Amino acid sequence: MRPAAFGFQTRHEDELMNSILRTNEAAFDFDHVVKSARQNAGLDDFGPDPFEEPLRMLLKCAASEVRYKPAGLMNFEMSVQRWLVNRLRYADAIKRDPEILDEDVSDPIIILGMPRTGTTKLQRMMSADPTALSLPLWKVQNPAPFPDEVPGKPKGRIAFARAIQEAQLENNPEFLASHERAAEEAEEDSDLLLFALDYLMMYIITPSPTLLTWLRGRTSLNAYSFQAKLLRFLQWQEGGKKGRRWILKNPGHIGNLDSIADVYPNATMVHLHRNLLDVVPSYCRLIESIHQELFEDVDPLWIGQDTLNYWGPEFKRQATQRQSLADGVRLMDASYDSVVSDPLSIVEEVYELAGTPLSDNSKSAMIAWNEQNTQHKHGKPDYSMERYGLTEASIEEAFGTLDR
Repeated sequence: MRPAAFGFQTRHEDELMNSILRTNEAAFDFDHVVKSARQNAGLDDFGPDPFEEPLRMLLKCAASEVRYKPAGLMNFEMSVQRWLVNRLRYADAIKRDPEILDEDVSDPIIILGMPRTGTTKLQRMMSADPTALSLPLWKVQNPAPFPDEVPGKPKGRIAFARAIQEAQLENNPEFLASHERAAEEAEEDSDLLLFALDYLMMYIITPSPTLLTWLRGRTSLNAYSFQAKLLRFLQWQEGGKKGRRWILKNPGHIGNLDSIADVYPNATMVHLHRNLLDVVPSYCRLIESIHQELFEDVDPLWIGQDTLNYWGPEFKRQATQRQSLADGVRLMDASYDSVVSDPLSIVEEVYELAGTPLSDNSKSAMIAWNEQNTQHKHGKPDYSMERYGLTEASIEEAFGTLDR
């Protein structure tokens, strides 16, 4: 199953899909994908924000080191086209309305922590606050309005996200058991960071060792700066700030506290913690469900070692950054158990730290969300350390702690 509409202006859906499936070579050819994006958007100017170097590296590494299934190849090219088409539409909007870049997004509430630590629940509960700015799936997938969109009525973008949701429910129910994605429910802001094309989590969906090494050699400041521009664009579409804060969440913020402090100097952060002996194998199960749909030769033992190699350095770096930034960031810690048992107490503490009043109306909306969204409503995935070749010692060595 595929999305019913892509919001592309110049090419019918079936023609686009046929071009995607035509040849592997075209999917990885820089000139081809850029030309296709310009045709699909009906626009030529990508604006001043750099993208050519990371796009060339992404295409090169995907072509040479990633073994895609047909569904994976289609997903890859569709994603590249979506990133580029949205960049073209964003650049066009900035030319027409440069005041977009005057929007203030400096003070988000940012939820971070390793995957599987309760970050999604906390983000979605806080996003139920009617006084907050939230990031549902339809926004992060397509931050730029479709060409025929009526301001304030993003029907096409919502339909696109619903089609993705339905396709995942049909094709990959194991993924939904670990992480539900719904068109109008808050989603990770990593999707916005990927538009920069050189964000480290690009490796998660394009598992090329060469790409990971290259990304680790770059600063994350470019990705966070471009993300902030997209947030300004989204905020402008909603009529401006009006005293509201963005609620952001992304496990990838681990290890990027320095860039967050530079780009969002008034941010309030909450770092969630859980025993890594539970976190790591649970995350491995999530990644295995993604890889089984997209890639050939899925090896649980490779996933286990790769998880340690990817997240271990990130976790250690955030610990170092917390020490160096010290009182330069507004940050609190909370436990996964608290998110499960008493999430409202965490919300109250976060709002107090941010200096934001928490009204009875906001509390009621969050409580209602929590009551309506029970854990494991799509089933509970099974996982074990043994399946992924993990031991307590290997996890502690990779992370420098078990973060109990």
